[in-house]
Amino acid sequence: MNDPVTFFLTAFTTLFIIIDPPGNIPTFIALTENLDRKAIDRISKKATAIAAAILVVFAIAGWAVMEFFSISIESLKIAGGLMMFIISVDILFGRKSREIYEERGKMSAEIDSIAVFPLALPLYSGPGAITAVVVLSSGVDYIGKFIVIAATLLVYIIVRLTHIYSLSLMRILGKSGSDIIARVMAILLAAISIEYVMDGVLSKVGFA
Repeated sequence: MNDPVTFFLTAFTTLFIIIDPPGNIPTFIALTENLDRKAIDRISKKATAIAAAILVVFAIAGWAVMEFFSISIESLKIAGGLMMFIISVDILFGRKSREIYEERGKMSAEIDSIAVFPLALPLYSGPGAITAVVVLSSGVDYIGKFIVIAATLLVYIIVRLTHIYSLSLMRILGKSGSDIIARVMAILLAAISIEYVMDGVLSKVGFA
């Protein structure tokens, strides 16, 4: 980590693209469309808090978990890069995996259950986001970890705001607008994913 500002922007951009607050607006609405405003607000707060807590824990202790399972940072970069690339392809092709979560959400009337699954996990703190935060926070000092945590919290503040203004945003963006934003970000995520994979491979063979 040479430049804190650049590192913060990299961390924020990576996590923002993976977590995808604008792209998840339709899913959030689909999961909460039959509930009153009080219930929706409760779901939003709980899901956001749980997802943020998960990533903060991995930003702080992710490296210890890797050491326990004997996972190298190079392997994590390769696996994480491939995973994020799959996520980017999923977004580009309409994110079909979301249909499963939306249907499950519509079938359940349990507010706490919806907040935990599928919102907190896996939509807002899935494997891609966990991998990214571990990679970003590995090999950096306490300042670097603080920057990753700050970037993470900022993304979830945006997530919370998209929940609060979700209906208004959907009226402004429309379904097409939301899809366009999601796909543009998916292209950027695909590029970042390739960088992760290449960096991991080159490090593995001793060229980086």
